[in-house]
Amino acid sequence: MPRPAEQKSSISYALKRAWQSKWLVLVVSLWVQACAGVGYAFGSFSPLVKSELGYSQQQITILGIAKDLGASIGLIAGSLSEISPTWVIVAIGALQNFIGYGWLWLIVTKRTSVLPIWAVCIMIFVGTNGETYFNTATLVTNVRNFPKSRGHVVGLLKGFSGLCSAIFTQVYVTFFAPDEGAYLAIVAVGPTIVGFLLMFVIRPVKTKSEVEAAQSESWGFVFIYGVCGILAVYLMGALILQDLVTVSYIVRLMIALVLLALVALPLMTPLVVWGVRRKNEEEAKRKHEEVPKTTSMPIAMDVEGEKGARVPLLSSSEKQGAEGASLLEEGDHSDISGSGFTSSDLGHPQFEPGSRAGSFSGSVGMSELEDEKPADIDLLSENERNNIISEIRRRIVRAASEGAVRVKKRKGPHRGEDFTLGQAVVKADFWLLFLVLFCGAGTGMAAMDNMGQISQSQGYSNSSVFVSMISIFNFVGRLLGGYFSEILARNYGLPRSWALGMAQGMMAAGHFVIAMAWPRMLYAGTLLVGTGYGAHWGIVPPIISELFGMKSFGMLYNFFTMATPAGVLFFSGFLAGYLYDVEAAKQQIGTSTVALQSYTHLLGFTSASISSSCLGAVCFRSTFLVMMGVCIFGIFLTTILSIRTRRVYMNLYKSTINEA
Repeated sequence: MPRPAEQKSSISYALKRAWQSKWLVLVVSLWVQACAGVGYAFGSFSPLVKSELGYSQQQITILGIAKDLGASIGLIAGSLSEISPTWVIVAIGALQNFIGYGWLWLIVTKRTSVLPIWAVCIMIFVGTNGETYFNTATLVTNVRNFPKSRGHVVGLLKGFSGLCSAIFTQVYVTFFAPDEGAYLAIVAVGPTIVGFLLMFVIRPVKTKSEVEAAQSESWGFVFIYGVCGILAVYLMGALILQDLVTVSYIVRLMIALVLLALVALPLMTPLVVWGVRRKNEEEAKRKHEEVPKTTSMPIAMDVEGEKGARVPLLSSSEKQGAEGASLLEEGDHSDISGSGFTSSDLGHPQFEPGSRAGSFSGSVGMSELEDEKPADIDLLSENERNNIISEIRRRIVRAASEGAVRVKKRKGPHRGEDFTLGQAVVKADFWLLFLVLFCGAGTGMAAMDNMGQISQSQGYSNSSVFVSMISIFNFVGRLLGGYFSEILARNYGLPRSWALGMAQGMMAAGHFVIAMAWPRMLYAGTLLVGTGYGAHWGIVPPIISELFGMKSFGMLYNFFTMATPAGVLFFSGFLAGYLYDVEAAKQQIGTSTVALQSYTHLLGFTSASISSSCLGAVCFRSTFLVMMGVCIFGIFLTTILSIRTRRVYMNLYKSTINEA
């Protein structure tokens, strides 16, 4: 039997390994994200705010726009991600969430005096803005921890944030119903507690053996995807069950406990990865014992990671002639495109025939280093990679100074390199992607914000079911978007934006179904819109990192999120809210006068003169037909973006295409 000291030592070692695992960081980030999507819960508590404060539909729409602005304007969080520790960013988000939604809970439950609507907008903005800090901290940290699986990571993280509303609803139904004000208390307290408890765990983790990580990483994602699939099916079944029949408190309690257990289950991922890694090590050891050692190396790199390994990427001799010179005359050229280098301090060379000795002027740059590096360089440790890159730079500079190349300077980075926000905003690809997100995420969020009123206008008695359903489909869409876009990029070298076009096609179909208001078809419309909208957030962040680099990813990502409130401002604020109140006024007094006059009260200190309520398909039909046309236009834009960026993906994933 092991001695107590040995047991204590083994436990200490296991805890240390767990703390150093990037999978632990990912799982904890999933839990934070599961509480961070408070903006998606707006459809659940907005009817309470509307009834308690006497707001019209247009005023609720204004609150929804304030919520979307808060959830999307994260430039401060993006800036802090470049200079502050991750735990500081998470703490700021938790504090903002508590202040904003805690104050709103006090107002709605009559524990403090009612404020003007503009003040309520500020509170909702501040509370929801906290999630931008959660998003930035978790996304930036985990994309850097998993640079070769960014699609999977983003899809999982954004998926769990879309699951927030469904989790909060189940907790509320189990423990607090029918106290409607308690739902707002959950929104205020839940993310705050989770954020403060876990903020020190979310941090960059350096993997010592990236060879082993690459071998076992896929199994970790398979396990988490399996848990997510079970979680989605379970939540959907629980919602349908509770909607169709009346269940006892014991049943609701069991449903909630199983839900929390499924959310906690990804914590087993580090053990799964460790088990796979141990199995691979044993198999490798057995094969090593069976196969005699040889003196030849099939690749130009020490895959065991010995210190001092060097890769002869550049020849020591240069060939000069009538048709120019080449830097690489020896070795395997299968992974060399002959185009140049990357480096923040060495410029941007272009190698051309006919160069003369001593023609080097300027510096060597960043655009072609990825082509010059060996395909498996990322399997080495960080020190070895830096040594190899330094050797490449040194030899290029020497070759250039001896006349093997002629250097031409160029302005700014190219696609796939590290951009700052200022460099990115002048690129056509940047605004194409922004407009695509405006069309898809803007219309999708407008539908989600109004889902409670949509279901009521079409005669459904329980609107919270559709709010929770669209949250679940949002979750599924984010997982599927990240997964299938990763297959397109990694296995076929196709731009992820093709998957974005398919998501917008799905949303166009969903908008049409909701506009027609066929009997019992709101379920199908909710599925299509929720899944299509969610897919955007599993696809767009990886596209940003691939086209514009990781250096300013936090800032760039938070700029793109502003496309959502811009779309909601038009589609929900100026279109859906106005048309809804016009139809409601027609139904109540036979004229649109009241709806038109209510504009004078939108940002004032008093509410509208009447509480408008609209019934029938006509309430939202025109709005959703317009949004269907916008999504079709978005498909056209994604086609242009895909054609423009196809070469980037072929170069970025050429090694994995060959492996597939």
